[in-house]
Amino acid sequence: MTKRSFADKVALVTGGGGQFGRVMCQALAQRGCKLIVGDLDLTAARDTAARTAGLALGLDVTDPAMWANATSSARDLFGPIDYVFHCAQHRAESADADGLARLWATQLSSLEIAQRICGPDMAATRGVHVLFVSAAAWQPDPMRPLWSAAEAAKRNWHKANQIAATKVESALIAYDVPPRPSRKTADDEIAAACLWTLSRGEKQAFVPGGFGVAGFCRKAAQ
Repeated sequence: MTKRSFADKVALVTGGGGQFGRVMCQALAQRGCKLIVGDLDLTAARDTAARTAGLALGLDVTDPAMWANATSSARDLFGPIDYVFHCAQHRAESADADGLARLWATQLSSLEIAQRICGPDMAATRGVHVLFVSAAAWQPDPMRPLWSAAEAAKRNWHKANQIAATKVESALIAYDVPPRPSRKTADDEIAAACLWTLSRGEKQAFVPGGFGVAGFCRKAAQ
């Protein structure tokens, strides 16, 4: 992976109306990124977009048509996509068929949809598909075993993408790794680690809680 910059790049952030997605959008906007803020909750997406000079779009990450709309909207307004930041999450534990299907579609199937629909743009721009996983991908959360399984699957999807004949690179940002029982990784730590990782051309980063933004990646915090 080559070293990367963010100024004037086009980034699509899924789950951009959520707590972490908003922090990620703000970090990107501070570095000059042009943002498409996608979220299932359009009101939340609009709130983030208003803070980051981005374009808000309703985006259900399990719906290919909505991905296609987001990609074409980004291209029409800003140009082809350079980055997809996959911040959307489905954390509900449900063993019934519908709940399990929704969990799997949000956490994993959406990665393939994004790769397929945004892939031509990112292949042209030599872009990156950025994934976020928790320590549960290695050490399952006993209170959320199904979500933990999906996190592990996401981690292994990244591994498979690295060895596949694909033109779109992926980067994996793992947080709370190694686990620290008394300290969870803060959202701004994850965002800063992500930008530091991409700027250095790395394919993955492991972010322990309590390290601090400047402690882990001083350059990204500046």
